[in-house]
Amino acid sequence: MPKIVDHEVYRISILTRCLGLFAKRGYAMVTMREISKELRVSTGSLYHYFPTKEVLFEEMAKWVVREDAKQLVDIRDRNREKSVSEKLELLFEFVREREGHFRDLILLACDLYRREDSEPAKAILKDCSSIFRSAIESHLDLRNPEMENLFFSVLIGTIFQRMMDQGTVDFEKTFEIVRVFAPFLTGGLFMEFKKIGNE
Repeated sequence: MPKIVDHEVYRISILTRCLGLFAKRGYAMVTMREISKELRVSTGSLYHYFPTKEVLFEEMAKWVVREDAKQLVDIRDRNREKSVSEKLELLFEFVREREGHFRDLILLACDLYRREDSEPAKAILKDCSSIFRSAIESHLDLRNPEMENLFFSVLIGTIFQRMMDQGTVDFEKTFEIVRVFAPFLTGGLFMEFKKIGNE
C-alpha cells in the first residue's frame, strides 16, 4: 500500500528545520543541495515544494514569525484578566525561554535586510515586524503603540546585545529596570507629560 503523505505537514517540517541552517550559514552561503542533505530529503522533493532557494527562505521567514505570533496570542487568551505588569512578565518569559530562537530570527532579519535589491524581501521584513508588533500590542493591550514599540525594542535590543557580548548583559537585570519604570510608562503619566511637552 503506498505511503500517504500529508503535503502541508511535510512542507511545514521543511520550513521549521531550515531556520537553524539559514541562521548558522547565512542565506548567501547555503545551497539547495546542502539544505537537501541537512534535512535528509531528496532535492526533487525540495524543489517540488519550493522551486527556488529564495522562495524557501521567504516562506520560512513568514511561517516562523506567524507561529511565534500564534503562541503569543495563545498566552494572551489564557491570561486576559492579568494586570499589565503580569502580562509584561509573561512577555519577558516568552522571549527569555526562546532566546536561541529569537537570536536566529535576528540573523534571519539581517539576511532579509541585506537583500536590498529584493522587493519581496523588503515586504517580508516589514510584514514580520508588523506581525510581532501586533502580537505584542494585542497581548499587552496598552492601546499605546509607542509604549508597545518601546517594549519590543527592549526585548530585541537585549537579545542583540547578548549576541555581541553575553557576559555584559543580563536578562533579569534589564527586565528589573523595565519593571521599575513600567507602572510609570503604562499608567497614563507618561502621556500626560508628553502632551504638556508638545504644547
